[in-house]
Amino acid sequence: MTSGSKVICAVALFTLVVGVPSLWAQWIADGVPVCMATGLQQNSKIVSDGAGGAIIAWDDFRTGIKDVYAQRVNASGAVQWTADGVAICTATGHQSFPQLISDGAGGAIITWYDARAGDNDIYAQRVDASGAVMWTADGVAICTAAWSQHNPRIISDGRGGAIITWVDDRAGNYDIYAQRVNASGTVQWMLDGVIICTAAGCQDPPQLTTDGSGGAIIAWRDYRAGNWDIYTQRVDASGAAKWTVDGVAICTAAGPQEYPKLISDGSGGAIITWRDYRAGTYDIYAQRVNATGTVQWTADGVAMCAATGHQYFPELVSDGAGGAIVTWYDNRAGNLDIYAQRVSVTGAVQWMLDGVPICTEAQNQMYPQLTSDGVGGAIITWRDSRAGDNYDICVQRVDASGAAKWTVDGVAICKAAGYKMQPGIASDGAGGAIITWNDDRAVNFDVYAQLIDRSGCIGGSSPAIHSVRDVPGDQGGWVYLSWHAARLDVLMDEEMSHYTLWRAISAERAALAFSGGPPALVSLAELDPDERQPVIRLEQSGGRTYFWELVATQDACYMPAYGKPVATLFDSTGVCGEYHYFQVVAHTLDPRVFWKSAPDSGCSVDNLAPCTPQGLAGEQSFVPEGLSLTWTPNREADLFGYRIYRGLAEDFTPDETSLVAATSDTLLFDADWHWSVGCYYKLSALDVNGNESGWSLLRPEEITGVDGPGTPLASYLAQNYPNPFN
Repeated sequence: MTSGSKVICAVALFTLVVGVPSLWAQWIADGVPVCMATGLQQNSKIVSDGAGGAIIAWDDFRTGIKDVYAQRVNASGAVQWTADGVAICTATGHQSFPQLISDGAGGAIITWYDARAGDNDIYAQRVDASGAVMWTADGVAICTAAWSQHNPRIISDGRGGAIITWVDDRAGNYDIYAQRVNASGTVQWMLDGVIICTAAGCQDPPQLTTDGSGGAIIAWRDYRAGNWDIYTQRVDASGAAKWTVDGVAICTAAGPQEYPKLISDGSGGAIITWRDYRAGTYDIYAQRVNATGTVQWTADGVAMCAATGHQYFPELVSDGAGGAIVTWYDNRAGNLDIYAQRVSVTGAVQWMLDGVPICTEAQNQMYPQLTSDGVGGAIITWRDSRAGDNYDICVQRVDASGAAKWTVDGVAICKAAGYKMQPGIASDGAGGAIITWNDDRAVNFDVYAQLIDRSGCIGGSSPAIHSVRDVPGDQGGWVYLSWHAARLDVLMDEEMSHYTLWRAISAERAALAFSGGPPALVSLAELDPDERQPVIRLEQSGGRTYFWELVATQDACYMPAYGKPVATLFDSTGVCGEYHYFQVVAHTLDPRVFWKSAPDSGCSVDNLAPCTPQGLAGEQSFVPEGLSLTWTPNREADLFGYRIYRGLAEDFTPDETSLVAATSDTLLFDADWHWSVGCYYKLSALDVNGNESGWSLLRPEEITGVDGPGTPLASYLAQNYPNPFN
């Protein structure tokens, strides 16, 4: 390396580190505390916030009765709302067992059962991305019918609202009802809900998924025949039941079938799984029902696992291809382990007979939860007692072929002292997941969360944008983008190579970049760092569609944080308040291995006004009567024009009342100038972003030109000259 290149490198490194924080991220070992208020916090549930973070809700005993609270944690692990959570409902009586879904705009809709009136009723509340509750204080009533309503479950209606189903005791035994609430908190169907099933015997607890058309498919266990069976019903967006009255039978085999869970099949139907006692031990079965309510697979379901011993409490997630991945805990080996199976859209099991082992460590592993990894596999979390009776929280990723991708028997994401329970999981939108659980390391149960990225790194390997700020003291057109390094960069891993910086642009600009034709979109895996033509890629993130344009690259220098000026397409002004969105991607030597930050936004501002115009001069004239003003032109590239003001005193303040004219020229004729009144003029320059310079001043005594008409002192008749004359 030459001495010159060393100087350049040193300057570049100085530019990178000025103004950026030294800490890498907010995620910490054993989890970020989401709520550590006094009293118990438990029954936590989690949903993605659509921007790489998550929203978590729980019931909270800090006041001596159960209330519902919520908190948002961002992609870097920083809590975003009031410390220890935002109060969703603190009405009298207990509020318990919240469930929540995304509202599609960075917030969430939360439902719970509520004893404020004595019996349990169903209420709901919406909280926006900033943590502000949007509906009636303490929630809107979804159902306040007689007797008790409990076990609510919720899905999005696809229009910013939600569909909620619950167990209802108004008729003296447990039935299934449902209600829809819109984005404004107004219930849309019959008062206290529409009937899903009021057949003889008990029906409980319901689960639901979208039908893809604004309605829902609901499944439950059903005792109408004196044995627990599995039934389902579809309700459309208007609240009308679409299938057989009181539901379609999914499984009526011998022995009890219980605790169904379901997901959409992507075609208007659903895949349902349950635990099944037909063979004298609990097994795991599944069935698919189409949009018309017709079962699609073998009568009474396809066995996911019929191994020896019991299999308990299945959960499932879509495989992205019309099928599903199912997980459960399993005592075939004498202690409880975690297994999983994939079933295709046609009902064919895809992995090893009776499922692939996810964790078969010593002692018990229980209550698995899972989310999609975005590429046909799943991320599964569970409670794990291999290290003792306190239970830890572990997690494993399994790919579309059934192969475990991380450490054998899973990665422990929390091994802190104390008892851990009720893990929940949500996708981080980048192939990883955020996991929450309840934890009594501080005596009372609190709420914690942790991120694991798609490579199995706790706390994530993705870079995280710290800030997008205007570059001060410039003419606009630039922001300073700073970001926390990717985990491998911090660890000085030689596989880290560089970062790419991306700016979101419109579809129209993307087309213009390619001479008006359709943009030649690339994937990150196809990215050629030596490419000379515009590089643009398309991405769906957080409910938005982004066209990302490559604007800069930066070598990985094994530092905790970076910063770099990035050009913008426009500046923020009083007229234009739009923001630019940016994303940082960390790359390794393998082009297929990279990590993306969550998008973040900022705006550039033109901080500099033009120079004060020079050379202001005035020349009076009699014909035409008025004053000609001229000045030397300004040379700024962003000059918009000039403003001329007139006043009667040298210290007058220029404003709209004294404005004579606005012009882009360097001369002006003021026909309203008066010979007999001494006027002062002030001139300023204005740039395209509205910044106005100081004023140059023209005094009356500085005005030049011919004198105006005076008053005659006497009158007389003079001799003509020459005489005679023509």
